[in-house]
Amino acid sequence: MKNSFSRRELFRKIGIGTLGLGFGVSSFDGIYQYAAAATEQDKHELLMKGTINFKGFTAKEITPNDEFYITTYSDKVPDVNPAKFVLRVEGLVGRPYALSMKDIEKMKDKAEFVTLECIGNATRGNAIGNALWEGVTLRKIIERAIPKKGIVKAAFYAEDGYSDSIPYSLSLSEEVFLAFRMNGKPLPKQHGFPLRAIVPGIYGMKHVKWLSKIELVDYNFKGYWEKRGWSDDAVIPIKSQILMPMEGKSISAGNYVIGGIAFAGRYGISKVQISLTGGKTWEDAEIKAPLSKWAWTLWRYDWNPSKEGNYEITVRGIDRAGKIQESKSLVSRVFGTFPDGARGYHSVNVRVVKR
Repeated sequence: MKNSFSRRELFRKIGIGTLGLGFGVSSFDGIYQYAAAATEQDKHELLMKGTINFKGFTAKEITPNDEFYITTYSDKVPDVNPAKFVLRVEGLVGRPYALSMKDIEKMKDKAEFVTLECIGNATRGNAIGNALWEGVTLRKIIERAIPKKGIVKAAFYAEDGYSDSIPYSLSLSEEVFLAFRMNGKPLPKQHGFPLRAIVPGIYGMKHVKWLSKIELVDYNFKGYWEKRGWSDDAVIPIKSQILMPMEGKSISAGNYVIGGIAFAGRYGISKVQISLTGGKTWEDAEIKAPLSKWAWTLWRYDWNPSKEGNYEITVRGIDRAGKIQESKSLVSRVFGTFPDGARGYHSVNVRVVKR
């Protein structure tokens, strides 16, 4: 953890943030068990603890609350009293007002599986998770305030001092909502209790936690990370990852199931493909129907290597619009995930040995 915090402070000072614990912290462990694991084998075993067996590929399709990745712009975790909490709706509205948590809970109209990902998550990183979120559609809350003309952004303010925004048009869509439950339980403290924003298909910095105020404004509001050069659109690109096998693993010749996850933000995954030829040729993997259009997709591929030797396995995704996942560019090689998230394919190197 000390390395994560010192790295975050360094990037903050030079204006290129890592968004809290986005690097080196597992999406499968909210108390940083993955980051503290002694060896790559330990990390892999933690990652692969699964509850879903998709024809030989075992993984967690739903990330448990205490294993969901955590990102924060500061070290502060607000201690909010739900009995005294109010959500204020202000700005360019005809009727500013406030809601208690009881008021908000009575307005519940949404339950959706949504995958969240940190914009600082590397191609092979683990700051990504999938959960069932329950709450109220943001549009319902905004319309009650009687919005005026000329609104450009809906700005979100958090109890810890953080702020961000989304386009006003997006805030009025049926897909954006405010969540107060996660995987059937009240929102955990580390994940924004008692209320957070959920903006499907957009990087996690827009999913403001500990939300206490919404302000409708007539200008291009810039949040904490946008002021430091990170993307304001923050649309998640196509991402695919190999979870099985792990890097450097020895595999016995014969049938082996390769498996992983794929996610395409606002567009969904239509195909996942595997290459064993350095990207010269690609073969379709089998995909499992996602839990929702906003959730990641599990995939698997039957591999039957007959020859011993070293192999590189590479994966790529294709979204429902037919767009193929981007390979790594010169910019992404130099700047990593800055300013709009990771690009490139995920590959693992393995060795096939005799049975």
